[in-house]
Amino acid sequence: MWSFESTDTKEKTMNYNTMDKDEFRTVVKALITNRGDILIGKKEETEGHPISGEWHILGGHLEKGEEIEEAIKREVEEETGLEVKLHQVIDVMTFSWKDEENDSVQVVYHCETDKRNEEPEADLEELKWVSPEEITDYVHTEEAERLEKREEQSNFLQKLEELPTF
Repeated sequence: MWSFESTDTKEKTMNYNTMDKDEFRTVVKALITNRGDILIGKKEETEGHPISGEWHILGGHLEKGEEIEEAIKREVEEETGLEVKLHQVIDVMTFSWKDEENDSVQVVYHCETDKRNEEPEADLEELKWVSPEEITDYVHTEEAERLEKREEQSNFLQKLEELPTF
């Protein structure tokens, strides 16, 4: 599980390799849209991180005492500098990166921004706007499978594809 080391409550360093197997985590994901496109991020190369160097839907971990909606907004702002409007929960599921790891809860929210002035921050190398039709060509394998096979996520992408863009 993820562990946090910090001398300041605002500065937290995640270490995937030393995660305690008895900890339970909640992961928040922000499926951010603007004019029909979805914003994805490329994780910087980090030794031992399961999606190191991979494209993914933006998000992170819920901090102790934090509301899910607050966590999503915080993670998006930390990773992109953008402010988002939360619309609805798309999906809630469990997953684990490794067989010996406890399951984590993942909450995927639809968020929207009216700006495209994002900058990769925190642990991201790059940001990219992609269409709903091409997102699974970019994101890492496990995330692409969830987008295609989880009914809630697949239906959401299909609805996005059918919407007119302005």
